[in-house]
Amino acid sequence: MDQNEKALVDEQHLMRMMRKTLTSIVRDTAPRNGYPSPLSEATIMNIKDCLMVISSRETELAQLTGRSLDEKPHFADEPPSSHVVKISSIKKKPH
Repeated sequence: MDQNEKALVDEQHLMRMMRKTLTSIVRDTAPRNGYPSPLSEATIMNIKDCLMVISSRETELAQLTGRSLDEKPHFADEPPSSHVVKISSIKKKPH
């Protein structure tokens, strides 16, 4: 991995950390039981704007590094969607 690729991967990591931090703040300060939000409307709009910029840059970085944009998490105990077939197990057909 060359220096440029490492910088892009580091930036991806930074974007992911910022997105997770902002969304955690939003979750932790979400109004409950009919109480008003502790955040002002301006702050809420600024958070939304930041998340849009982060999302846009994450898309750009994914394209630059050749990653797919439709990656989804999967669980270790989730059955695989494909399976490996050993070539030695394939029988030769007589001609």
